[in-house]
Amino acid sequence: MTAVEALGEIGIHPLNGRFRLDERVSNGPPGLWRSTDLLLCRPVAVHLLPPGRPVPRSVIDAVQAAARVSDTRLATIYDTDYRVECPYIVSEWTPGTHLEDLVLSGLPSPALAAAMIADAADALAVAHRAGRPHLCLTPRCLRWDNDRGLKITGLGIDAALRGADAGMRGADAGMRGALADTRALARMLYALLTGYWPGDEGETALPPAPRWKGRVCTPRQVRAGVPAILDAITHRALTGQAADAPLRPLPLAGLALALRGVQRPSYRLATAEPPVTEPPATGPLPARRPRHARTPQRHRITLLHPAA
Repeated sequence: MTAVEALGEIGIHPLNGRFRLDERVSNGPPGLWRSTDLLLCRPVAVHLLPPGRPVPRSVIDAVQAAARVSDTRLATIYDTDYRVECPYIVSEWTPGTHLEDLVLSGLPSPALAAAMIADAADALAVAHRAGRPHLCLTPRCLRWDNDRGLKITGLGIDAALRGADAGMRGADAGMRGALADTRALARMLYALLTGYWPGDEGETALPPAPRWKGRVCTPRQVRAGVPAILDAITHRALTGQAADAPLRPLPLAGLALALRGVQRPSYRLATAEPPVTEPPATGPLPARRPRHARTPQRHRITLLHPAA
């Protein structure tokens, strides 16, 4: 018996009398549903766990660890219920377009791609410092909204339910988790720059990246116009190979720092001075400094090093 059969007809019997299941958004287990919190009148995401058996302790621990991480770029976990009849996890519903659809519909500018992945690396660095790696990052875990910015979903949920964190034990578990998340973000940066996926087949609907002699081609070999500095950062994060190796001590923070380092804000300044009404001449006036007006700052992201 599925969780949906245990609940009865969708939309009629809300979970706990509060969460109404509206639309299923994933096919495989766990069942992910776009739902409505009837108490607070807001959309939420509900993960339905397999009913009829206890929820594994590893899943409970992972979700509790993720719930303690506070960052606006990480989808918040709101509620849980681990009763055997119908266990579920309720988290923030994240609007916007996930990276897979974003790439399939048209590539963003290299500067925007760098800014998005830098934000993701910053957010995941916060999670790692709290002891909770993601370990199951795919292009569908990152969502972009032009008004709200970036959101990362599945922290603590996806990896635990798929058993991806089973081997993350031992003294070097933190470093291995950071390397795994860094390389996952590097694959997404590669996809945003080229439209191709450099990871394993089946992870995404994106076409596989071209290869030469068994190695994935670099972004600049695949697509013209990719800045050389982003090509180098992507290669270093994917392979871990670099002479200066700024990513080795703290991979996620190193990736974010490298991407921030190639960006700068641009400002538009007013060139005209405001009119000055001179008072009636009553004698010599002290010299005044010229007054320069500046319009409100309008930020846009540019690259310090354009494509060679």
